[in-house]
Amino acid sequence: MSRILLVDDSPYAQRMGERILSDEGYEVVTVSNADSALIRLEDADPDVVLADAVMPGRTGYDICQYLKMSPRHRHVRVILTSGAQEPIDEARAQLVQADGTIEKPFEASALLAAVKPLAEAAQEDRPGSQGGGAQAATDRAPGAGEAAPFVAVVDAEQVRAAVTLALDAAMGAMVDEIARRVLAALSAGKPQAQPAPEPPPPAPPQPALPPPLPYTPRGMVRRVTPLRVRTGSILGLDIDNLEPEDPDSQPPE
Repeated sequence: MSRILLVDDSPYAQRMGERILSDEGYEVVTVSNADSALIRLEDADPDVVLADAVMPGRTGYDICQYLKMSPRHRHVRVILTSGAQEPIDEARAQLVQADGTIEKPFEASALLAAVKPLAEAAQEDRPGSQGGGAQAATDRAPGAGEAAPFVAVVDAEQVRAAVTLALDAAMGAMVDEIARRVLAALSAGKPQAQPAPEPPPPAPPQPALPPPLPYTPRGMVRRVTPLRVRTGSILGLDIDNLEPEDPDSQPPE
């Protein structure tokens, strides 16, 4: 039985399409974006690709264009799907050579009617089959035209995973080599042992301090009572009792 690759960013559309096709006997592989679809092409090896025309990043148009340009997947048929709110651009669908279109939500009879004839045609055109051998011979015949170039898809996550695995495998050898170089550098730059420094010369003797003054007890200190001068005196004389000098009096002879 044919294998179908269903590409849609809606989990509901994935479940509905997978249930309808699986009940009919098809093997279904579902992915959520165009980048994953282009990676799964090699191992899924589908006969028909159901691709949502409008998705974040690469769209169903991009998937269809890639498949039609790749000689390895020329037998694959592509059906573009779209919701009622996002109708398919018919001009663009013809430009990328889509094999059919269908609206979502999927209706079982319409989906099977679109997939069945395309799956049968893809099996006939597969390399190695009778129809495929004739098609391949026609492609190789002189004047048949040059095949479209293969378009490589670079996926950042796949490259990151490959680099991580390579680093993990080489990590042990890298650690050993770095440790060896660090030890060699430390050995080459190791300083020579320095002699112990000489002790400093002894300090010169300090002069002796003078003996302390004798201590005088506080009780033997004489206290001097300050001179108290009365208010009406000058140099101790009582100026209040002095009588005025009589001008008529004569000094004694």
